[in-house]
Amino acid sequence: MKWRGIAVSLFLCASTAFAQSGPGTITGTLTDPDGGVVGAGAAVEAKNTVTGAITSATSLDTGDFTLSPLPAGTYDLTVPKLGVRFLRYVQPGIVVQAGQVFRADIRLEWVNLGVLGDDNAYLVLRKKYAGVTGPAPRTPEGKPDFSGVWHSSGIGNPEPAATLPWVADVMKERKENALRDLPSAYCLPYEVFPGFPFLYRVVQTASVLVHLHEHAPNYRLVFLDDRAHPSDPDPTWMGHSIGKWEGDTLVIDTIGFNDKTWLPENLPHTERLHVIERYRRPDLGHLNIDVTLEDPGTFTKPWQLHMAWQLAPGEEILEYICAENNKYQENTGGK
Repeated sequence: MKWRGIAVSLFLCASTAFAQSGPGTITGTLTDPDGGVVGAGAAVEAKNTVTGAITSATSLDTGDFTLSPLPAGTYDLTVPKLGVRFLRYVQPGIVVQAGQVFRADIRLEWVNLGVLGDDNAYLVLRKKYAGVTGPAPRTPEGKPDFSGVWHSSGIGNPEPAATLPWVADVMKERKENALRDLPSAYCLPYEVFPGFPFLYRVVQTASVLVHLHEHAPNYRLVFLDDRAHPSDPDPTWMGHSIGKWEGDTLVIDTIGFNDKTWLPENLPHTERLHVIERYRRPDLGHLNIDVTLEDPGTFTKPWQLHMAWQLAPGEEILEYICAENNKYQENTGGK
């Protein structure tokens, strides 16, 4: 019995020593300057300051991330710039101990779009309604109510799109042509889903959700009445959108696009484009939107995009007239 007790003690000591000599971990949560969750797919990197080795991870829907395994050492923690939404974040000199978990919650900063008083509507609206707080409202059916006027912060893309070789040729041509053929320059639709840093009004009923905005076309319909996509959709600029609820998340599924629209980053696409949007309203003042773009004719893997909208209850969308005094073509300098 005495020797057995000594053996157990030695085993426990060895186990403790092994745990303390194992890899370490950095974990935390990504939030925006208002405290809202950034969402899924944001890249987070830890670079060992001695070896230069980089360990990467992406955030979950909750904004949580985990970087592991990390050999004991000193690390620089980085979140690359997320599109037009957030500035690049760097926290240098994090010391990771063997077998220990280092907590590093990160509050990102908005991209500096200007200063107050310079006619920059993005920053003005962001500051004006930063104090809108409270619980998310619900419809009579018990679903989250997305109704209201929202200011989009634009699209954040943690990583470049993985595209097929033909896309590079199209992008080269568009760049050399100074984006002269941009559809919106001809008063044609800007986007395949609401994503520009504009104001949007959402009108929600039990059977349909409507996006109204200040550019062409001026609306989008998302059917919530359990209908299916047409078996043979006639391709259109905005496609055919249907929505279904997964708990408190509205999943919007859109197909039936023509190939004339430009995607974010001025990317092309084919008629095989499939867009899935996931809308969540964590509180009164914020709307988090995750977008997945699938197109086997364009991408080698789905492209993940993320947006954060802010409620702007004192604003209203304006009339949009594109064709009047349109000087885009003569000013582009394109070929």
